[in-house]
Amino acid sequence: MRLGQGGGGGMLTGEAAANTRQTLMRMAAYLRPYRMQLIVVALFVTGSTILRLYGPMLIGRAIDLYIDSGDVVGLRNLVIGILGVYLGAGAASTVQGLIMVHLGQRFVFDIRAGLFSHMQMMSMAFHDRNQVGDLMSRITNDSEAINRTLSNGLIEFISNILLLGGTFVAMFLLNWQLALAMLVLMPLMLYITGEVTRRSRAAFRTVQRNLGALNAVMEENISGARVVQAFAREEEVFADFLEVNKTYRMAGMTADIITAALGPMFTTMMTITIAAAALLGGWLAIRGMLEVGVLAAFIIYIMNFFRPMRGIAMLYNQFQSALAGAERIFDALDVQPTVTDRPGAPALEEIKGDVVFDDVSFSYEADAPPATEAAPGGPMSGGRNGRMRANGSNRGQPTAGRQVEVSERQEPEVVLRNVSLHAKPGATIALVGPTGAGKTTIISLLSRFYDVDEGSIRVDGRDIREIQQASLRKQLGIVLQDTFLFSGTVRENIQYGRLDATDEEVVAAARLANADGFIRLLPGGYDSRVSEQGNNFSEGQRQLIAIARAVLADPRILILDEATSSVDTRTEVQLQQALLRLLEGRTAFVIAHRLSTIRNADEVLVVNDHSIIERGNHEELLAQRGFYHDLYMSQYMRVKRSEAPAPG
Repeated sequence: MRLGQGGGGGMLTGEAAANTRQTLMRMAAYLRPYRMQLIVVALFVTGSTILRLYGPMLIGRAIDLYIDSGDVVGLRNLVIGILGVYLGAGAASTVQGLIMVHLGQRFVFDIRAGLFSHMQMMSMAFHDRNQVGDLMSRITNDSEAINRTLSNGLIEFISNILLLGGTFVAMFLLNWQLALAMLVLMPLMLYITGEVTRRSRAAFRTVQRNLGALNAVMEENISGARVVQAFAREEEVFADFLEVNKTYRMAGMTADIITAALGPMFTTMMTITIAAAALLGGWLAIRGMLEVGVLAAFIIYIMNFFRPMRGIAMLYNQFQSALAGAERIFDALDVQPTVTDRPGAPALEEIKGDVVFDDVSFSYEADAPPATEAAPGGPMSGGRNGRMRANGSNRGQPTAGRQVEVSERQEPEVVLRNVSLHAKPGATIALVGPTGAGKTTIISLLSRFYDVDEGSIRVDGRDIREIQQASLRKQLGIVLQDTFLFSGTVRENIQYGRLDATDEEVVAAARLANADGFIRLLPGGYDSRVSEQGNNFSEGQRQLIAIARAVLADPRILILDEATSSVDTRTEVQLQQALLRLLEGRTAFVIAHRLSTIRNADEVLVVNDHSIIERGNHEELLAQRGFYHDLYMSQYMRVKRSEAPAPG
């Protein structure tokens, strides 16, 4: 499945596109701003090629005019001229190489920046379907393959083509009989070169694809190291890694064998051709039909003929690797987000926080994982550790970009059906229900990570599909169960809520969130370093920092997704105090499994079987003695049993 053909949720398969011409045209479009540098390089390439072609003629003239006659002075002057020719060719090559290194780095900088920016703008459906390791491989490995080709290979490739054509013309001008003899071997050389380059293209596509798979496996299992060790799955994970690594090794060996075979193959053909030229040329020289210097120059041209042919074949492998990488990058760039701002959509300015869900229905595509509590790494989780693979059933299969294959189009998975609710400004709405019922999907739709299939969601009377996404999300503050902290400092993580906040405002937000106390006890205080994903802090500390971040953002609508479910009772008290302060004057949506934490909610919505089945405040729902009552009583009895003294 090609990217861009399936809409915004189109998956990345890791397969390189076959349209080489289109890829080259798109790369040319990126190179258009550097056309003046390319023109200068082309002039240097042409000059360097002419000088290299002129050198052998001078050598032949030296033999025929000066060596045979013993003219030392003339030979000396000609040798100086030959030296100048080759020095000039070397200087031109050096200048063009320096220009192309600079151009290649700038070109790849633009490609990499554009791809990263594009991925940042992609909808959650895109990130649900694609593994982080494969996306990273496109930004790093694939772009670096392009850089290597532009910086070192492209000009050499073009120079070799010019040198090859110029050598062929020079040989005919030098001696047409010997040149015709060369044509006898030409079809065989072209056939062998074509076969090698065709096979190398497929081999390097496979290498790029399997490199993405290897990166995906490493990223997934390194990020999930805690889970791997917790379930003692080190051996199984290592076995999975060995399988993917073996696949990559075999692909690399195939590509390297093809590359390694080029050298001996061309050396053998060159030796045979030189021998044939020497025999024919010697026969012509004996009969006075050819000068010795011309034969020497012709043999040099033969060597110069095979060297660019060998260079073209070897560089073609590198070129194909870059082309495969470019195709993968352009495939990713072709995917368009499913959630977009409509042309001329206005920004959402200051709001009161009135939220209405009007008969909302929503379904995920059959091959997309739902963003509910049952979906690891869903859009509200804050981090993605990749997809779980049960019982090693996928062992040995590359995971990068690999998706579940379906032989027939399945029906979309219904997640929400005819959901209606009204949160008045400043009200707290609690969402409760079993795992996978659709609670997180409700707040994902409110955040407009996805668009509804039917119905509408309105904020202060305005359909959120009619306003700018960024302006909507600036009105939202989100505190998740699995808090995501960025590498950096504690101060920077809190300041992420509002980048222009002063240090005093950061400290004030931390105090309101009950985080100031433990932060000041850290060795570096607010400047203490945060490791990747905040693993050097406890869950409670990460939650307090996340609450401080939300406080600093000062949102009108607050979303709390299981914000206190994974902490101890003492920490929960601190979190509850901080959350109560945060809730003041704000419209809030609270997802909680601990029903004791939502007693004071203005309205409790019970979500089950993809719809809201009960609504009311805590006391009203208990009085109904329905689903909520049973859920609350089951939790209450578990708590009572856990608090009962042990027998004896």
